[in-house]
Amino acid sequence: MKLKFYLQVFIVLFLGINAGYTQQEKVLEAVKNGKSPTIDGRLTEEIWDKAVPATDFLQYEPYNGRNASFQSEVKIIYDDEAIYFGAILNDPNPDSIYTELGSRDFRGIAGHRGASELNADIFSILLNPFNDGVNMLEFSISASGVQSDVKHVGQKTDYNWDAVWYSSVRKTDFGWVAEVKIPYSALRFPNKVKKNWGLHLFRHIRRKREWDTWNYVDVDTRGIVNQAGELKGIHGVEPPLRLSLIPYLSGYVEKESDNPNWKSSLRGGMDLKYGINESFTLDMTLIPDFGQVETEDHVLNLSPFEVRYQEKRPFFTEGTELFDKAGIFYSRRIGGEPHLYSEVDDQIESTEEVVNNPSESRMINASKISGRTDNGLGIGVFNAMTQKAVATVKDTLTGKERDFVTQPFTNYNMLVFDQSLKNNSFISLVNTNLHHFDGNYTANVTGTEFTLSNEENSYQIDGEGAISQQYKKNNTFGYKYNVNLRKTSGNFRFSLEQNTQSDTYDPNDMGYLRNNNEFQQKLNLSYNIYEPFSVFRSLRTSMDLEYSSLYEPRKYKSFDIRGRTFANFKNHSTMGFHFNWKPETHDYFEPRLDNFEWKFIAPQRTNISLWGETNESRDFSLFGSGAFRKANKYNQKYYRLGIRPSIRLNDKFSFNFRSRYENDINNIGYVQYGEFNDRTIPVTFGKRNINTITNTFESSYKFTNRMLLDVRVRHYWRNVDYKEMFHLKEDGYLSAPLEYSDSEVNKANLNYNAFTVYFQYLWRFLPGSELSVVWQNQIFTDSQDIPDNYIQNLDRILSSSQVNSLSLKLVYYLDYQKLKQGRLGY
Repeated sequence: MKLKFYLQVFIVLFLGINAGYTQQEKVLEAVKNGKSPTIDGRLTEEIWDKAVPATDFLQYEPYNGRNASFQSEVKIIYDDEAIYFGAILNDPNPDSIYTELGSRDFRGIAGHRGASELNADIFSILLNPFNDGVNMLEFSISASGVQSDVKHVGQKTDYNWDAVWYSSVRKTDFGWVAEVKIPYSALRFPNKVKKNWGLHLFRHIRRKREWDTWNYVDVDTRGIVNQAGELKGIHGVEPPLRLSLIPYLSGYVEKESDNPNWKSSLRGGMDLKYGINESFTLDMTLIPDFGQVETEDHVLNLSPFEVRYQEKRPFFTEGTELFDKAGIFYSRRIGGEPHLYSEVDDQIESTEEVVNNPSESRMINASKISGRTDNGLGIGVFNAMTQKAVATVKDTLTGKERDFVTQPFTNYNMLVFDQSLKNNSFISLVNTNLHHFDGNYTANVTGTEFTLSNEENSYQIDGEGAISQQYKKNNTFGYKYNVNLRKTSGNFRFSLEQNTQSDTYDPNDMGYLRNNNEFQQKLNLSYNIYEPFSVFRSLRTSMDLEYSSLYEPRKYKSFDIRGRTFANFKNHSTMGFHFNWKPETHDYFEPRLDNFEWKFIAPQRTNISLWGETNESRDFSLFGSGAFRKANKYNQKYYRLGIRPSIRLNDKFSFNFRSRYENDINNIGYVQYGEFNDRTIPVTFGKRNINTITNTFESSYKFTNRMLLDVRVRHYWRNVDYKEMFHLKEDGYLSAPLEYSDSEVNKANLNYNAFTVYFQYLWRFLPGSELSVVWQNQIFTDSQDIPDNYIQNLDRILSSSQVNSLSLKLVYYLDYQKLKQGRLGY
């Protein structure tokens, strides 16, 4: 009956409601030029006078569809090497133009709804030579000359994609001018240009928080890429040979405080980019070096699930949008923790000890091929290999050492096919395959992802599915699927979702899945007001209902009601409110047993949270948040407070401090201390107070738009103080408190610290080339003894064992086209 009702609602809404007003997209013509203009921000060459400008910009926000506050003109010319954009951005008050310097890859129109990373006016170009309404490349330049480039794929964005292109800006008495050169080597387009390109031109007036666009973009319709205008007139362009070599040389010195000796190393390697044809590119990294990558923000994990850390290694963050399909690829598996890393202690004899156990497997190389054909078929091929990882075990009686293989030589593969369809839709087929050569083990996952929209882009069906296969002594098969029906335009929107993951689905050899065995239904209702009214600039509200059960056996897990409101005020401050209510939850994962016969029944709880931020473009801004949760059993309470003051001393120097305090009182959870869980007794749970403090200081000084200093200091402290122990009963509730003394209970206490310092000097002395100096300090401690206060704990950690590393790395970009001309660089 429920399915029949949903189908009736879908038919009425999908077929019976008109999407409303739509505007014919604009078309702009590019003019061919025989000589390249000088990129100096002046537009003095005669060819600029021959180009017809893009004018009549409209507001994207705050007043969608109104005329832009200030006039803008953008002209486009091209030659056999590149396409050029000249933008005259009028402003009656040039002294009011925001010109903060910042790091490359600030978020332009792609991230305008989030907290801005750059306090500056912006001009953005979005191009799609295939004009499929799904994919676009964004090139943004700030009024201070800082570049950013982003790759759009449908509703997803790849902020780590980088290209080599050129720009210059100049302030004038009538506003500012931006001149941009985008070489064809930075683009991918058909060998024979058969149709117009997709084109967006955006302008951001920072002090007004205004985004203007050349082609009208309806804020009531989901997506920006699918509402692009067109660029015509580009013909006779021969795609160049796209070949670049990016060699590097790096040196490291490292000192552990417990070791009087310094370690040093010298490394060298190279990245290669080769355009196989006009549309496909090969990326390779040979003998990669990720030693300067900032350490992830480690946490003390008390949950039964793996922590997902953010990928920061450049090769795995750039140009990987095709490999994100179907949610089956997690790049940190490659060169990450060996499969048997945590099992070494359990596999050795009682007289043996572990001398060395590498926490990462060494990567030999990695390569990827990606691109899109003339008919919109995207193809991606990925391969990587890691060396055998070996732990060293020593017999304490005989002194003999032996090797314990934690992961054999491993090969990783991924294949992707992604077909663009009409109405900005697509369908993908993906496969990942991992093979251990010495371990006779293969893991294979095949998946699909799709989005199907109606012609007006007002309704959408999207989803994904996958089948996992693990071949070993006992072969294992599993599957998942997720299907959504969405209304994607108008003030009122909704989505209906079904999510299923079988109890045997396991993509974690190359992917990440928090847990399987899920059967969920979700309903989201939202009402958004995009036009300013009263004191509001915009207002968004939503409500979610979620029912979850096990897939096998089909048992109730949880029910969630969530509400959220986010307000953006005319004074550019923001505020949000979140409400969450859960009745009793049956948690089948917290007992940490392989079967799902045991559960922990968590009590009903209510959670509220509030956050707000003042105008972030001011020299001083403040973000604050707070949350409170209360359960109706065990006297459980949870508090969270957070604050982030940000200070901008000038356009070059800024810093912020983030402090977050969490106090989880009478938390109930599995006791990780082995003495209480030796499997000869029922599962032991404990009542505990969990205190977490995270302080982060960040500062940046920009000498120019290509040279900067960044500093980040983070201290994470979590302590777990146990009060009582219980046995988990078969009905899911806890026994009476066990008769343990305080000293016995305190054996399960935990005190964990992670203190890291990251200092970087970066100089991009040429496009694609850079020199960086990095100093890192790392301190990680854990114990059962919990200090009395923060100062005592900080004093203890600063006197603990630590690792200091200083490195220098030179990366140089070599382009084949320039080498042919006898030039090493630009």
